[in-house]
Amino acid sequence: MEEIKRIAAIHDLSGFGKCSLTVALPIISASGVECACLPTALLSTHTGGFYDYTLKDLSDEMLPIARHWKREGLEFDGIYSGYLASARQEAMLEEIIDILATEKTKIIVDPVMADNGKYYSNLGDEMCRAFRRICRRAHIITPNVTEAALLTGLPFRMGQHDKEYIDALSNGLSELCSGIIAITGVCPERGSVGVYAFNTQTGEECLSLRAEREGVFHGTGDIFASAFSSLMLRGAGLKEALETAVSLVSSSIERTAERSTPRRNGVDFESALPEYIKKVSDLFK
Repeated sequence: MEEIKRIAAIHDLSGFGKCSLTVALPIISASGVECACLPTALLSTHTGGFYDYTLKDLSDEMLPIARHWKREGLEFDGIYSGYLASARQEAMLEEIIDILATEKTKIIVDPVMADNGKYYSNLGDEMCRAFRRICRRAHIITPNVTEAALLTGLPFRMGQHDKEYIDALSNGLSELCSGIIAITGVCPERGSVGVYAFNTQTGEECLSLRAEREGVFHGTGDIFASAFSSLMLRGAGLKEALETAVSLVSSSIERTAERSTPRRNGVDFESALPEYIKKVSDLFK
């Protein structure tokens, strides 16, 4: 029987609005991987569409949690980071990796800092420089197009992305990460959006698309990165992991649209999980 893998998910915890740890925990678990949670910040809601939200920086807790896990002899097959409350938490993340990672530990970085051509609230160029540093230690990175442009210093393009632009982003990111690069939110053709993935070691590349829906669907990047990194950690091929993760995002968005769920609430991934779990089971038969 396959040994259960374990991921340490280092993200914020938003009390309302499905994203970050409230997405990572159930989806990593549904992927057949154990999820340990190390919160970077506690927010009353996520920052998209909500105002006057509360934010408690948990920097003082991060290293003590990691040291406690180390004293308890806990081992991790993956360390998966997302939203950091401040650029100084990047140095803490590097120290956490030094504390917890072994030779077998895969480092997954989702450089959560921007979308739609601009930084998220309270983040800026200092955070971008911090993510450039941590991406150099990563085996897998999952930026969206905006984050990829910021990390590489290329201009952000709204609308369709031709192969030349996607290749330019991928090549620029290859200078930061010598592993697997997955760029979310690429639009290579009208009416479609998806994820482009590239293995810098083998040259394998693949693209998985879904029908584009108007507007912003909060939390979909977290859904993709949580599923994709878990499946890769379990040993799925790049194409299989990419298509399975994108299918979960697509199903979640379609359910959200059908129910007219308020966008700021996050997407209805819960009802898409049974179908996803079956696909994961079939993938690892």
